[in-house]
Amino acid sequence: MGVLAKPTLSCDAVVLRAFPSGETSVIASLLTRTEGFVKVVAKAARRPRSRLRPLVEPGRLVSVELSWDPARELQYLRGGSVRLDPLLTGVDLERSAFLLAALELTDRCRLNPGGEAAGGEVAGAEAMFGVCDAFIRMLSSGADAEPARLFFAFEWLLLKNHGLDPEVVACAVCGRVLDYSGDGTNLWFQPAEGGAVCHLCGGAGRPLSREATCTTSSAFTCRGTVCPLPWTCSGRSVGPRSHRHDGIPTNDRQPAAVLG
Repeated sequence: MGVLAKPTLSCDAVVLRAFPSGETSVIASLLTRTEGFVKVVAKAARRPRSRLRPLVEPGRLVSVELSWDPARELQYLRGGSVRLDPLLTGVDLERSAFLLAALELTDRCRLNPGGEAAGGEVAGAEAMFGVCDAFIRMLSSGADAEPARLFFAFEWLLLKNHGLDPEVVACAVCGRVLDYSGDGTNLWFQPAEGGAVCHLCGGAGRPLSREATCTTSSAFTCRGTVCPLPWTCSGRSVGPRSHRHDGIPTNDRQPAAVLG
């Protein structure tokens, strides 16, 4: 009687966190494209010549092969390859800090199945993987000289995936399209209402600053809605309150603005 081979899983993943285990092993937390959040054990990964060592460095985009058993809490990492190391070139303290902050936020997030990415935790995590993948690639490319803008856009899209992103295009109370042409004195931000409100409905919230008014107008309004990928919008106008999305990173589009 032959021995049945153990099932395996091959997928793309983001390495979120890694911890030492035993004398030479590592336990890593991964966000995979197909299976959501997965914890793996990398045997002997702390040895200098281990082929698994490069696959458990936080922040890296990797393709991994796992011994797959959905009933187990920990899967065994068998091999794989590094797709992108964001800290390989152009390392600086600021980018490293934003990268680690994004990894920690992602590791702490578990999507609400009732949010925008409905369909369960795996479906929601797949959307999160896309956000993390885009953020890490843009951060490592250096296409945007201000990593803080990318990180704020990353936070915004995490809120969007949870269904918690505030309304910034139309008044959250009456639905009127907001006018960002002024100095911000006619716009307010009310968390209880779920976003920005016009001067007719405001008064009890927090007035938007001039900076928030200007950058929100230029960063979020694409086709009359919040830009789904603000760091890849080319900013070339194709009509009133609309822009063409072609996936080309540019520096003339600010991903987000700090409200207030």
